[in-house]
Amino acid sequence: MTEHLTRLADLAASFTSPKDISTDELGFTVDVAGVPLTFFVPDGFAASAYCRALVASLDKAALPGKFAEAALRGNFFWRATNGATISLNESENAIYLTDRFDEAAFEDSQALSAYIDEFLTVLRSWKNRLDACLPPADTKEARP
Repeated sequence: MTEHLTRLADLAASFTSPKDISTDELGFTVDVAGVPLTFFVPDGFAASAYCRALVASLDKAALPGKFAEAALRGNFFWRATNGATISLNESENAIYLTDRFDEAAFEDSQALSAYIDEFLTVLRSWKNRLDACLPPADTKEARP
């Protein structure tokens, strides 16, 4: 993990429990209100860091095309993502929200906390959009 990400993990530990933070060689994951957020620097991408979170498995969507259209519209000039991107991890068939930022960003824990709050707001919005593509709760699906 880079020096900057180690500093961010320390900042995160100041407003969340240290038991909610796990680290590895690429970065750290912090669990905020039951939502794991992963902060990492991919190999060879010095100076840029990323935050990503799972929106949901695409297998859950009844209308994946409708969600894909919403994601493409939302990614257009980042109008519904607050600068992040919505993307598909093909190997997991899962939708992720990912944001890139300067690795030296966030001067203090308040700045990181505010960033996480904004990221979670966008994430919840996309989770709600995907939920809108699910069958209604009162619909009984046939079981094999």
